[in-house]
Amino acid sequence: MALSEHVNYSLEKLIGFVGEDPEAIKNMVNLFLNTTPSLLNAIISSFQEGSPEILAKSAHTLKPTLDVFGIRDTYDLIRNIEQKARRSELDEAMDKQIKQLTHTLELVFQELKLDFNLP
Repeated sequence: MALSEHVNYSLEKLIGFVGEDPEAIKNMVNLFLNTTPSLLNAIISSFQEGSPEILAKSAHTLKPTLDVFGIRDTYDLIRNIEQKARRSELDEAMDKQIKQLTHTLELVFQELKLDFNLP
């Protein structure tokens, strides 16, 4: 599949790291699908529980992954979430940003599973 065929993500940076080996790419996609939902859940739950330290740490941990997978519309979003959490600004605007992040990542999860024939 060509890199340009993906709607919500781009594998260009990932391929830059692991090369064109389809097995290596699929392994990284599997790793992404197995670890990212727990980070997203940590972001959601720490916001709901009012734990800005955990939220900032989770957002910081997720940031490079979103970059490597070229996930559109999350570059500024995850940085804003992290910065606001560091300032303990757990407000309605952050709630909207987390919901936007969740929606985008759910689309990416679905697209990756379809593109790589994963359950």
